[in-house]
Amino acid sequence: METVYVGLDMGSSAFQQVAMNTNGSVRVNRSFTTSEANLRAAFADQRGEIHVHLEAGELAPWAAAVIMPLVTRVVCSHPKDNAWIAKDADKCDRVDAFKLAELLRLNRFKEVHYAPDQPRRNFKQMVQHYDELTGQQARLKTKIKARLRMQGVIVTGERPFSSKGRKEVLARVESRDLRTAIKQLYEVLDQSVTAQEQARLLMLRAAQAFPEIKLMRTVPGVGPIGACRFSAYIHTPNRFSSKRKLWKYCRLSVSHRSSNGKPLRRPRLDRSGCGRLKDVSRKAFDVAVRSRQDNGFKRTYQRALETTHDKTHARLTVQRKIVSTLRAMWITRTPYCDELSR
Repeated sequence: METVYVGLDMGSSAFQQVAMNTNGSVRVNRSFTTSEANLRAAFADQRGEIHVHLEAGELAPWAAAVIMPLVTRVVCSHPKDNAWIAKDADKCDRVDAFKLAELLRLNRFKEVHYAPDQPRRNFKQMVQHYDELTGQQARLKTKIKARLRMQGVIVTGERPFSSKGRKEVLARVESRDLRTAIKQLYEVLDQSVTAQEQARLLMLRAAQAFPEIKLMRTVPGVGPIGACRFSAYIHTPNRFSSKRKLWKYCRLSVSHRSSNGKPLRRPRLDRSGCGRLKDVSRKAFDVAVRSRQDNGFKRTYQRALETTHDKTHARLTVQRKIVSTLRAMWITRTPYCDELSR
């Protein structure tokens, strides 16, 4: 059976389809208005083993789900790694689709993982919604403090956001109009706090459908929110063949750059991957190490600190151990055992 490589450049109003044979010759090059019916029609007349390549984006999960029953394989790649497409001077939908098909034919792409089942994709969107509201709340607090500093009211910590502290700082703003403007920011903040709490309850209610989250909550330093975030952004622990690949995805691995046998820069943490997973491991580290109760992560930190005499290295060692432990528990479906962390 003939193998056909298809590049699909998705847009909100139209998508471009380019199909090529194994020798690189183009057999189909056409455009459709974006809709579910047209996606199905684009592959209805294709014959052979159809392999499809899309770039990750808002439309990619939906498009992949629509065409999956009609083709042999669907892969999504990260646009950041497709520099051949993004940096081309003659960039257009037709050229982009051709290059997607060519990269698939040459097997030169970095695949992005999407959860195959809809409930997990929905759960990830709930967790992302909660994270976005949390970030919005932090930005509003920063903006309020900046507006107060412009009036000579310098405040730190969370005191300006309590009901008593709010009245105190507003009383120090001399201009009535500016005081009203800052009050409006406080009102937006209050709405954001309410929405965040509702999003948290929605996320925790949806989390009951995923048994690994209950297991993860037994790990020192990992609470319900951290367990939800780890489960949502990982999807499945089997997507990583080793714990080092998990570290890389969590931005906890060290990258090296060299040329002609000489280093181009000092080693540093790899910036690719999911920063929110790094945040999960950092918050779990802070809670576990500061806990009054003895635990395996706390002991690991002390041993690493005695060996390296470097707090940053010791912390990263524990963060890697935390995500590795969560992955191992998820795979084996067993609760946390402190003896394994000695």
